[in-house]
Amino acid sequence: NDLTGNFHVVEDILGEGAFGVVAKCRNTETQKSVAVKVNKGQEGVLQQAIYEIAVLKRMQCLDHDICNIVQWDGFFFDKENICITFELLDMSLRGYMKEQDRFFTIGELKPILHQLATALASLHSIGITHMDLKPDNIMVVDRSHQPLKVKLIDFGLARPVSALHQGEFVGTRVYRAPEMLLGVPFDESVDMWALGLVMAELAMGCCMYPGNSHYDMVRYIVETQGQPPDDLLDNGFKTPKDIYRERGFRASETRSVMLKSLDEIEQNMKQDTDHPRDQKMFISLIKSMLNLDASNRITAQQVLDHEFFAASIPQSPSRDQYIFGHFYVSHVESNDFMEISQFSVYNVGIFPMEPSITYDLLRDCCKVENLTILSVFTGCFSFYHY
Repeated sequence: NDLTGNFHVVEDILGEGAFGVVAKCRNTETQKSVAVKVNKGQEGVLQQAIYEIAVLKRMQCLDHDICNIVQWDGFFFDKENICITFELLDMSLRGYMKEQDRFFTIGELKPILHQLATALASLHSIGITHMDLKPDNIMVVDRSHQPLKVKLIDFGLARPVSALHQGEFVGTRVYRAPEMLLGVPFDESVDMWALGLVMAELAMGCCMYPGNSHYDMVRYIVETQGQPPDDLLDNGFKTPKDIYRERGFRASETRSVMLKSLDEIEQNMKQDTDHPRDQKMFISLIKSMLNLDASNRITAQQVLDHEFFAASIPQSPSRDQYIFGHFYVSHVESNDFMEISQFSVYNVGIFPMEPSITYDLLRDCCKVENLTILSVFTGCFSFYHY
């Protein structure tokens, strides 16, 4: 039973993880099918769900269709479980890759890259880092009618740039940037590293750095891209030798393709004799996204401005178009916009709850008796205050 009194009936289980399950549900009042992320009522999972809702509330200033981000429809409680509701999309990009069982052409890679760069540029414009970009968290909207239309999902690990902490390991190992592996301070550029690996995976049909440990990850990166810059090694909590000593097991080989340089990606992707220049520019973009020096790594907006998209992709949305979504157009006076948009960028670490969400409202609408859960939803959301 959600906060508006509607009920949801489970029709199918779409996925399951440590957090809980994702179910296909039907809203019995609107008869609309939606995806519902049912988070377990355990304390750690509960807190993570609250962080995710806080990020989703901040993202309401973005137009989900323009920005290629899944639409969030709200949340409700089922006993002591927080349930987060999203638009129902077709299937993950990883599932689509397996279904197609073939290499993506440069003509397919181009719109996918443009859409994902647009999604990241919009998030980064309001100070949010996704932190877990991978094919599993990219959804094909409708593979029958729009097979190349994708949206970014799963903001369970997303957080403000101001809340990123040196030395923490977040996201899926095989898409982690070298600065995170080595314990160096990091920022939203880790999303660009992950995007580079995702695009290389789509092009070659296999994960480029499928390490089973941090040691293997660093080893694979060094073998393909060379030694990280000295300042990266000097500023990290761990050196490759430290990682080697700590691993406690022998190195393993899990790569399907072992590259001696990033230029070899081109040899392992589907050749397009009609668009050789596009293929060269695509490889150049991947190399820019996989720059070992995060300070020199290309940004999402720079990807969108690249000549790779000059001829065949519509002009990228401006930052104003990103954040002039339906939410602000209908709820914010024009003279208030600058103040609100500045708040979203510079003070995105703390999200006040709506005043209407009180103990009584939660008891009446959600039938929640657990005061621990209730207390979490009063006051404000604050990120990672230890």
